[in-house]
Amino acid sequence: MINITSLRWVTLASVLFWLVVYWQGGRKVITDIKEAVRSRTTRLDMALLIVITVCSLMTISIAFLVSLGLLRIAFPQNLAVTLIGTLLTVSGIIGMFYCRQYLGRFWTAETSVTKNHRIIDTGPYHFVRHPIYTSAILMYIGLGLVFPSPWTVPFIVAIIAAYVLKAKDEDIFLEKNLSGYQEYKSHVRYRLVPGLW
Repeated sequence: MINITSLRWVTLASVLFWLVVYWQGGRKVITDIKEAVRSRTTRLDMALLIVITVCSLMTISIAFLVSLGLLRIAFPQNLAVTLIGTLLTVSGIIGMFYCRQYLGRFWTAETSVTKNHRIIDTGPYHFVRHPIYTSAILMYIGLGLVFPSPWTVPFIVAIIAAYVLKAKDEDIFLEKNLSGYQEYKSHVRYRLVPGLW
């Protein structure tokens, strides 16, 4: 039988899978932050990577404590909203894996341009310029619905704001450093949400 507790565990297990596989248990995050310090990336990009990392770890830690019953959810919660949150979380994780696979060797967490870099403008990159960020935002909104508390909400809001700023900063960087990016922007007008922004 599906209940709120089982959905919390499914959500948490999905996020832990994402953390271990996508981010190599956190090692990839540390490597990417170090690379951001060494590369030509902006200071804002480096700061946003740190904000996203710290807030993500705090959110996941809180979700883990709630799942173990060591921390209580302060806001009312119902099964339908929790199910929607679980589906958003899992969809966001699948989206991040798909988009990252689609980018292939051009994927990096820090904003950078690699040797022989080319613009990917098909698949999810045909609809928005930063679909990995869109997927990540979906995942965090889902986490907020599954674990609604005064402890998770500020971290999730900070993460979403960081991704919005990161998308804007990345556009500026790529426009200056990647040939053809201006033309790509004219074809793919939206950063994160098709038809909206």
